[in-house]
Amino acid sequence: MSYWDASALAKLYLAEPDSAQFESLALASPVVSGMLARHEMRTVFRRREAEAAIRGGEAAALYRRIVSDAASGVLRLQPDSDEVEREFGLVLERCFSQGPPLFIRTNDALHLASARVAGELEFVTADLRQRAAAQLLGFTLLP
Repeated sequence: MSYWDASALAKLYLAEPDSAQFESLALASPVVSGMLARHEMRTVFRRREAEAAIRGGEAAALYRRIVSDAASGVLRLQPDSDEVEREFGLVLERCFSQGPPLFIRTNDALHLASARVAGELEFVTADLRQRAAAQLLGFTLLP
């Protein structure tokens, strides 16, 4: 299985130039993300609707699809827990103690902590900063 951050997960729900590549990855392995992804995706969908990149009302429909996919097991969400919080602190320490520091954002660190708690070895992201942090932590990067 592979852990997907929101930048990659969005490509499964929104038509983007490289969505096909990410859809192929999703067929090869179950998709795992953190509970945070539901909130991030809801924001992404609503922003795209406000930008008129998707039709009015589509944000709510896409969000319902994420919730449905999580309920059916198509998308497995790692629950927030004390263990995720502990890993979050370890991720921050590892990234910020580098020379020079790898400046990681809160949500990125939460995704990496969730991936570690979920026991995932592969990390799927389209975000360059997230890729650098995932690589530092020893994940195999996809795509």
